[in-house]
Amino acid sequence: MTKASFENPGVHLPWAGKPVRIEEAEEILTSLWHLSADNVRISQNVNVRASVLNFVICAPDITTAQRASSLLRELCSTHIARVILLILDTSESSPTEVSTWVTLRSFPIISDIMRHNFEQITIMLSGSALRSAATIIQPLLKPELPIYLWWLQDPPRDETLFSRLAQTSNRVIVDSESFLQPENSLARLAAHLQDTAENSRWALSDLNWGRITPWRQLVAQFFDVPTYQDYLSGIYQIEIEHAISPTRDTTGANGSSPTTPTVNTTRALLFSAWLLKSLNWQIDTANERNQHHPETGEHSWHTSHATGKLQLPGTDELLVHSGRGSITIRPRVEPALTPGSLCLVRILSALDDKHATFAIDRADGAEYAITSVELPEGTRHQRTVSLGQSSSRIASTLLHDELEILGHDRLFEAALNEVYRLLVE
Repeated sequence: MTKASFENPGVHLPWAGKPVRIEEAEEILTSLWHLSADNVRISQNVNVRASVLNFVICAPDITTAQRASSLLRELCSTHIARVILLILDTSESSPTEVSTWVTLRSFPIISDIMRHNFEQITIMLSGSALRSAATIIQPLLKPELPIYLWWLQDPPRDETLFSRLAQTSNRVIVDSESFLQPENSLARLAAHLQDTAENSRWALSDLNWGRITPWRQLVAQFFDVPTYQDYLSGIYQIEIEHAISPTRDTTGANGSSPTTPTVNTTRALLFSAWLLKSLNWQIDTANERNQHHPETGEHSWHTSHATGKLQLPGTDELLVHSGRGSITIRPRVEPALTPGSLCLVRILSALDDKHATFAIDRADGAEYAITSVELPEGTRHQRTVSLGQSSSRIASTLLHDELEILGHDRLFEAALNEVYRLLVE
């Protein structure tokens, strides 16, 4: 038999609002709306009730859930939602319980005179109630509105729990920057996406994909220049560096695990996969020189054959790659950067015995990079470009972008499938 939160004095979440029985959640929310309307008439403020989507957030613990709740204030007012915050207690020793809290959240639209309100329902599940998470939240979802699921931290090893919640959603959002087992979790996500691709309506996205967008744009801009386009067909080596902490100690000051790993190659892997797909490179998985060291963040792969035809951007012209290639990922100590941040992309090309190097190098953890092109004539073109906030963008900004998209991001999904092949096959 499940227990409501107010029957469990050991759980106190004042930030989550009023403890209620889950079957009373809608009724209590209605009464809170009525109370809010009365306050509007007294204070002559204007409170706007709106919902454009259902936003389900899955957190592994109370601390993570509270951070996510605080972050909701930073989302744009165009994404007002019915928020259901699920705290999933997967501890085997926890009894079966369903604890529920409800509250109204608000923030000013133009000034404090007019405010947007939205509803937040917080539910803590433990024991056998976890298996029924999708069924439990179903009556609380607003009908005929899209459902976004934000899964915090690593995807669970219990694929049934994740799958059932994903199948209720239109879009599933993760952030591989916070994965405690980055490469294993990325591979599990790719495998799960492949398994459900034919019979699933939900799309998958990763906030880290948004963080590497400016780097992908800068690489594409190199070859927007007509005089550089021929070098696309001669690319033979790609080098990528990602930031790591000065120490690789995997324990915190008190012997506890860190909230984020000191080595996280997810951005570098996604970027590598995007380049491989863009260049139509095929990796020789049997090559003995391929190396994988997840603990240090070092990887290298080799191609052993021509990669076929390559279409130049914006043209109908087709080129053929001239031979073998390699792609390398390695760490670089950058104390000022979040582990996993891209630091360097270097692309080497040879065409008719002429060599060219295209590079994007981040300087000392700054929010800018230096792009350079070294040509056979010895000329070196450099410019300093701003990375904006994209390289270290906070989750609220990235979520804002993701909540604008309902359908599949085919480019990301193709890159994720390529990552799976790099890590598993």
